[in-house]
Amino acid sequence: MAFLWSFFSTILYSALGIVLLLVTLVVANKVFRLNLHRELVDEHNVAFGVMIAGLAVAIGLIIAGTISS
Repeated sequence: MAFLWSFFSTILYSALGIVLLLVTLVVANKVFRLNLHRELVDEHNVAFGVMIAGLAVAIGLIIAGTISS
């Protein structure tokens, strides 16, 4: 029974972390008035892509630390 609870809690926390990460990226897109698709696809702005990737990693680490504590 403990294994089953551990498995489902891992799935739940993983899904929660992914949802929170996506919500954070959408909020950052709206707050900073960014257009992610235009910057990355149309203008081929690599530096902007690196910045968004860094933001995603940082927020992911914060969410993972919060969930695991």
